[in-house]
This record gives sequence, structure tokens and C-alpha cells, in this order.
Amino acid sequence: MVLSQLALAAGGLGALRPGDDDNAGIGINQVGVLVYPPSMLYSGIHSGEVRIAIGVDETGRLTDSLITGYTEKGFVDGVVSAIKRWTYVPARASGRAQSARAEVLFIFKDQGVIVQRLPGAAEREFISGMMQGNYVYAPCRLRDLDRIPTPIHVVSPTIKPANEPHDVTVEYYIDEQGQVRMVAVPREAADDIYSAAAVAAVEQWRFEPPLRKGKPVLVLVQQEFHFRPKN
Repeated sequence: MVLSQLALAAGGLGALRPGDDDNAGIGINQVGVLVYPPSMLYSGIHSGEVRIAIGVDETGRLTDSLITGYTEKGFVDGVVSAIKRWTYVPARASGRAQSARAEVLFIFKDQGVIVQRLPGAAEREFISGMMQGNYVYAPCRLRDLDRIPTPIHVVSPTIKPANEPHDVTVEYYIDEQGQVRMVAVPREAADDIYSAAAVAAVEQWRFEPPLRKGKPVLVLVQQEFHFRPKN
């Protein structure tokens, strides 16, 4: 799975496909209208945000979604319903359809709802901002956990030895149950056999639930793989 890119405004029907034809992120066809939850207005809450990661396979099917942050839980149901209603066009790398992950930010205001993509380079900065700001739910960083999550099932990448040194960075979430979610590599590495092998392996990993102050939390992880020729 590759990291994708998107940026769109929400309202009625809409569509967006960032990138060129041969190298493009996930295309999203918005279906229906996003509305501000009346319950939030009744509670005197006039703005809020929800962040969600979505996974779309090479056929355009939504395979997974993971809420990764919110300011008020009352906004979450509308976001989950929206991404299930929408249809998707698969990301492409070197002209081929690929499974991909996109991080989407829903900004709720009583005048309407805006949806935008968080650039990959800014994701970790955004996490820091969430932890220091108004988000009541947000992913943790490894350094903030009580201890590094203990792996209970690890699979090594299956691939022929590299002809030359090859490094792959894989990003994924570990959820509160210790499940690995939303495994991805940068889009420029999507058509790489070593990246594919690393992603296939990590998708099978399992951990003990990550803990912060004794409570299970969501954590965002980066894992380095170093493929080296045999001597």
C-alpha cells in the first residue's frame, strides 16, 4: 500500500484525482452532502475536526478506515458515514493501479464542512499539534509510550536477495488492540518489489496493545528495512 495525496472541498457531489494519469493519488467521488451535526450545535459547539486514514485497493474498493484524531467524538459518525458512501478510483504508480492510503482531515464549521489532505511531510508535525492542541483523541509517538510495543507475531519480507543495497521505509499504525493498520510506503516507492515485500510482511505483524500511562492508545510507527546482497 502506498501513501496517497488528495485535497478537496466537501459539499454535494464532487470528485478529485490528484497527480497525473500515470502517477496519481486516490480519486474520490463524493456522494451525498456533509452536514454539521445538529447535536453539536445544540451543545454550543460551532467547530471541530476529525482526521481519518482510508485504504483503497487497486480495484477502487475501500478496504479499511481508521479514525486517527478528533476534537469532539460527536463529529466522528458523520465522517465514517461519508467515507462509506463515497466511491474511489485507485491510485496509480507508473501507470499501474495500486492499493494506497490517504490521510483526510474533515474541518467542521457551522457554515459547512471542508475536507482536505494532509501532506505526508506534515503528518508528524500535525500529530504534535494534535497532542498539544484541542484534540481529545490523537495518535501517540513511540517516545510517548510507557514502553516500545512488544511484537507477538513478526514475519520477515520474502524476496530474493538484493543485487545492490536497498532501503525501504514503511509507515503504519498500531491500534489499541495491537493490530497493524494502514501499512504504506511513499508513492514514489510504490512500484518497487522491495517495498511490496516489506508491506506484505508488516501487514501480518501483531503487537501487544501500545500503552500510555497504562491505557491502550493508537500509535504511528515508521519501520526501516535494509535489503543487502549476500556476500
